[in-house]
Amino acid sequence: MMKVLLESTTAGFLKHAVFFFFLFLVQISFGQTNPDIPDFARYKINKEEFMKRRAAAIAKMRGIADSTTIIDPQLRIDAIRQMEAQEEQQRTAGSNNLIGDAWVPIGPAPIPNGQVAAGPSTAVSGRVISIAVHPTNPNIVYAGTAQGGLYRTTNGGTTWTPIMDNAQSLAIGAIAISPSSPETVYVGTGEPNFSADSYFGVGVYRIDNASTTATLSGPFNLDAGAANIFSGRAIGKIIVHPTNPAVIFVCSTSGVGGIISASGTTPSRGIYRCDNATAANPVFNKLTGFIGNLNVSVHDIAIDPANPNILIAIPIATGVNQGGIYRSTNALDHIPANVTFTQTFIVNSTSTSTLNGELTAIHPSGDVDATFYAALGFNGGTVQRSIDGGLTWTQRIDNNFCGGQCFYDIAIAVDPTNVNTVYLGGDPSLVAAKSTNGGTSFTESKSGVHVDTHALTVSESDPTQVWLGTDGGVYKSTNSGTTWTNQNTAQFSATQFMSIDVHPTDPNFSLGGTQDNGTNWYQPAGTWFRADFGDGGYAVIDQNATDNVNVRMYHTYFNAATLQGYGTVATTASATEGNWAFRGCNGVSGNGIPCGGAVNFYAPLERGPGNPNTIYYGANILYRYADNGTNHTAVSQSISGSPISSIGISPQNDNIRIVGLNDGNVYGTSTGANPLLNLDPSNTIPNVSVA
Repeated sequence: MMKVLLESTTAGFLKHAVFFFFLFLVQISFGQTNPDIPDFARYKINKEEFMKRRAAAIAKMRGIADSTTIIDPQLRIDAIRQMEAQEEQQRTAGSNNLIGDAWVPIGPAPIPNGQVAAGPSTAVSGRVISIAVHPTNPNIVYAGTAQGGLYRTTNGGTTWTPIMDNAQSLAIGAIAISPSSPETVYVGTGEPNFSADSYFGVGVYRIDNASTTATLSGPFNLDAGAANIFSGRAIGKIIVHPTNPAVIFVCSTSGVGGIISASGTTPSRGIYRCDNATAANPVFNKLTGFIGNLNVSVHDIAIDPANPNILIAIPIATGVNQGGIYRSTNALDHIPANVTFTQTFIVNSTSTSTLNGELTAIHPSGDVDATFYAALGFNGGTVQRSIDGGLTWTQRIDNNFCGGQCFYDIAIAVDPTNVNTVYLGGDPSLVAAKSTNGGTSFTESKSGVHVDTHALTVSESDPTQVWLGTDGGVYKSTNSGTTWTNQNTAQFSATQFMSIDVHPTDPNFSLGGTQDNGTNWYQPAGTWFRADFGDGGYAVIDQNATDNVNVRMYHTYFNAATLQGYGTVATTASATEGNWAFRGCNGVSGNGIPCGGAVNFYAPLERGPGNPNTIYYGANILYRYADNGTNHTAVSQSISGSPISSIGISPQNDNIRIVGLNDGNVYGTSTGANPLLNLDPSNTIPNVSVA
């Protein structure tokens, strides 16, 4: 639930990061008041260091060395196509290998004891970014995840079916159902949340016969000049014309590939319109009249449901007085370049968290104009309302609903039958809340819900049904947001794993760390259980276990200068939250591991041979122990000031050790000697993190 803000600039790439943190960590990851959370996880690290190291860890795993690195997103697309061709060649040849063999998903389906904001623990899955409900059948719902693809339910969330697993991107930023032809669904790829664990996309997909055969076409990403205008970016919103499924509006944002921009050459961000979206090869045209055709992220757009010529947009524009809300009254002009915009609300800031916002609209029967609500990061979280079609705005409430995480946690929705009923979601200070007075006050309901809200959607045909997407998956209310029911059923698998390790004799016994959903244990009975809290990192199981009861296990949490080490248990009975004994520095040096020095957010943990297995932990120095972690010995020098990113130990000889570093250096020994020798003296290996 802790994310990194990535600032956008009009130059088309991300120049710097502003890191935010918040103190509301109760019952989620590193709670101040939860008695089960050990002391080491409370306040042993300042917020800036935590966010920076987490972002750097994710960037490292994507091959990004520093802020000057430029990664072309087309390389990933080309690699996917090459991989698919190789897999098909292997299948055709009938090779008996892992590519040709059948794989069986084992989950989590879902994690049964999730980390929630309040109340009893409920099942959780991975991050849900977007939700769309069929306009006449409330049981047909589509949910898009951060890295798990698109899911569909036709029975109100009882069961789910993945319908985009063959797409080039499984990061789903936007979903739009055609109001006049609901079997046509448009899906925008790339997560538009400006966080270090977001990932860029490849454009827009169209799904025909969406509720049945779900025929997938795309990705579509070309303009009239055949230039790719979406790959490497993320799609923040898609809007379909109320009566013409061939006309869609699409807004794009920066495509994140770690703490820096995915590429310095990615296409221009902004608002695009497509007038032939149902054709075999749709073409998109940029609305160049928006802020002088600046290259700026646009996280959300909305139209007047009764007059699609009126288009409202919220840009992440960092120029003086460029931020805020913009309005067009000729969005359907037959010449896209002639579409004009007027700024109707000003936000002057260089902070993405302040500039970001979400929109929702309703055109009440009998009213001349539509009513728009805007949830803005302005002033830490405010709700603005316009009752004249977006021409003027009035602040309804300043309740800091998204705090310092408005770049990431922000959602708003209006009841399609009641202009005064509004739903709002943000960071852990306000997970999901309802207003019945047009946004002047809100009542929160969050029992059993994972925090970090990204999506709120009200069913048009049954407004008592409200859908919610958070870092813990998908939820539904059948009583207008009063209570929430977990919809993370067995088929909804979107958990993001960092690592996995397996028992020496039982393949059903595994341990793995996950993003924001703890360290999870796959038990011998084939069921999952969250064994510990927080951001799970590397997991290790001692290979000397002779049964499923006496099993020595290890896993890392996040790491920083004042928090270096890992947790361990000796039996499965003790593998529950709060029972993991911590080894290492927890504000003060411990078990032979001092505080200070360079260390990765996900510090590597590796086992060697022996009984018990020797365990190696990597910070800026390689540490070894052979007594269940009571005493560690430094077995390397501090190497070039760069943290260790990977560790390799011979399974047959504990003296053969190799380490890779963030800067691309590789050091090792075949005799157990310290200091380690430079194994790449000619600098043949690229100067990026060794995985």
